[in-house]
Amino acid sequence: METSSLFKTVRGVGFIVLIFFSTYFGTIFLLTPVLPLYFVAPRCARTITDKIIWFWKLYCAAMYEVLFGTKVRIYGRIASNEDATLMIMNHRTRFDWLYLFSFQVRHASIRRYTISLKNMLKMLPGIGWAMQIAGYIFLDRKWEEDQENITKCLKVFQEVKCRPQILLFPEGTDLTTHTKARSDAYAEKNSLPKYTYLLHPRTTGFTHFVQEMKKGGILDKVMDITIAYPRGIPQNEMDIIRGNFAKEIHFLIQTFPNSEIPSGKDQLNQWCCERWRIKETVLNNFYEKKSFSSEEPELITNESLVRALFMYAWVTWSLLQLSFAYFLWVYPALWVYVVLCTIFYVSVSKFTKGFNILIADAIKK
Repeated sequence: METSSLFKTVRGVGFIVLIFFSTYFGTIFLLTPVLPLYFVAPRCARTITDKIIWFWKLYCAAMYEVLFGTKVRIYGRIASNEDATLMIMNHRTRFDWLYLFSFQVRHASIRRYTISLKNMLKMLPGIGWAMQIAGYIFLDRKWEEDQENITKCLKVFQEVKCRPQILLFPEGTDLTTHTKARSDAYAEKNSLPKYTYLLHPRTTGFTHFVQEMKKGGILDKVMDITIAYPRGIPQNEMDIIRGNFAKEIHFLIQTFPNSEIPSGKDQLNQWCCERWRIKETVLNNFYEKKSFSSEEPELITNESLVRALFMYAWVTWSLLQLSFAYFLWVYPALWVYVVLCTIFYVSVSKFTKGFNILIADAIKK
């Protein structure tokens, strides 16, 4: 193996190790003690856990931007970074949700950033457990159950007075050779155009999110985000392990206030499909020019403040992880607590719909 390839692999493995260590022990030592509070003072508990997870999101963004040199460019217009928002984005790789941290920390709210994602991800040690506590919405492609879970999770945001910013991938999965073939077959069957840079969206979930968020008074706008990778596309986990991080990430932001978003099911379906038709044209132009500049102006960011936040998060999380390691080494009895917490989270993940649903049920009662 060449020296450069070896260095990239070491860097990629180091990233995975730090993500696992920080989420696993961060969940056990920082988030777990707050859990009982959810059943007696859910609003207070949400505030505490949101701040802890916000700090971890900054740490992640610091790793791939500062340590691995990923550059970020954002185009569009942002009216307010505090609005309750449904964000819909194309799903180019498995790490789009992670890279969106860079947009959120600059022009939205990374603290209130929530994701709708595949149900199996709640089983991941550490990060899956933290996502459950954070109120992330897990979908299993069984619409009756998914519909109920979406409604319950959105109800929690309403009850705890949180204005969420929820990321939804209408495509349902990332763009690969296999998923594109399925999307093309769907297009042929329904006399639709075949896309090069997108999959045809599944609009049932989008429609339900919009209708429920409108009903609960937690939708100020829908944000259509187009993500593109002009240099380097880390498609899956093996790319990260090999150290193949994205060199640049570009975002195009288009915002639509609640008043401009239809409420009817058929109208919402047409609206989403039309956005995807436009998005395909935009991406086709992007990969010819390697820029969104012809669509919208580039947003100005206070990069000095962003770098200061990244450094603060990096130093603090590094000290926390050293503290976890130190106390586990000096006090072996703590491993009993770690094992018990692990059994608890594995059991909750396997035998229930997740801690987020348990919280929703408790608040409902």
